[in-house]
This record gives sequence, C-alpha cells and structure tokens, in this order.
Amino acid sequence: MLASTSFVATTPVQISARSSVTTLANNFTLAALNNTLPNANSTGAPLVLGSAGAIDGESFHVSSTYASYPYNDFPSLGLVGGELRAFYPDGTWETNASAPLSGDTLDWGTSSFYSTPASTAFSAVSDGTFPILAVNEIADLWYLCPSDAPRVPQNSLYFNTTTIPSQSGVSGASPVVCYSVTLNMVPV
Repeated sequence: MLASTSFVATTPVQISARSSVTTLANNFTLAALNNTLPNANSTGAPLVLGSAGAIDGESFHVSSTYASYPYNDFPSLGLVGGELRAFYPDGTWETNASAPLSGDTLDWGTSSFYSTPASTAFSAVSDGTFPILAVNEIADLWYLCPSDAPRVPQNSLYFNTTTIPSQSGVSGASPVVCYSVTLNMVPV
C-alpha cells in the first residue's frame, strides 16, 4: 500500500530578480523554504547532492533533501562567476551544477577526468536574511517534489514545474504534486 502525502501546489509566476550577484565571498549550503506551508525552522529543509548515477570517470547528482538522502559528501557550495560549485570536505572542487530547463531537476556532475565548461546561469538574489538562488535571473520557480519511487525515494528539487510523473511503477498512478520553495543560500 502506498502512503499518501498532501501538498499545496501553486501556479508558477515569474517575477524579475531583485539585485543579484554572480559571485559570493562565502561558501554556503542550500535550504528549501516551503512557500505554502509552515516551516520547522527559518532557513528551510537542508539540501544535499543525492545520487543520480555514474559512468566511467563521472558521477551524477541531483539536489535532494537531507531527510530523503542522509549523506552529505559536499558540505559546502560556492557561487563563482555564475558557476554553482560543490566542494568536498577537504575543500577540493570537481563538481558543477547544470542550469535546469523548465521541468528538470537541479543536476550536478563530478569528474576528475573531464573538464567541461560549467554553466554560468546562476546568481544570488538579495531578499531578506539570506541570499536566494536564481537561475537565469529567476529566483521564484523552484519546487520540491516528493518521490514515490520504491527503492531510492529522494525528494528532489525541480525548476518550473508543479507536478512530476509518478516513479512508483504502478500503471496509471497519478502525477506527484510538488510545492513551491525559496532556495536560501545559508553561509557556512
């Protein structure tokens, strides 16, 4: 029997980013602050780089909640010239984020063998206590989508979508409803 969770979805509405910068002096972590329901804290649910597969010489990651993927191999992130970077505990860097398209997850790639130019589409927008993450100057179209996958149910971050297809493997399963979040860039 599948457990059911209710979430309130909102219609995406694009607004212009306030003042933004493409480089931050301090490293940070990402936290997803629910825009539709009360939050347990003032920063939001901590996000980590969850597992998304690997090939020879490269591994792939997806931004997921720590509660759904309780490992944190990259304890700090950085924003440098519009590139969103993830750092190992010793401070080394081999991991970059890819700018998501509408309906896609915030994905990452790690490789010590391949060097591909990183996306420069990211920025930090001034909006209160913490800067918030924007992609292509859009900061308000991030959604957290709970997973109904049976094996590795990572609740992951998506850009500009209110639903995702069910991953339950059940024929005719209803789409998974996502909820709007603000991505706080919490200094470490």
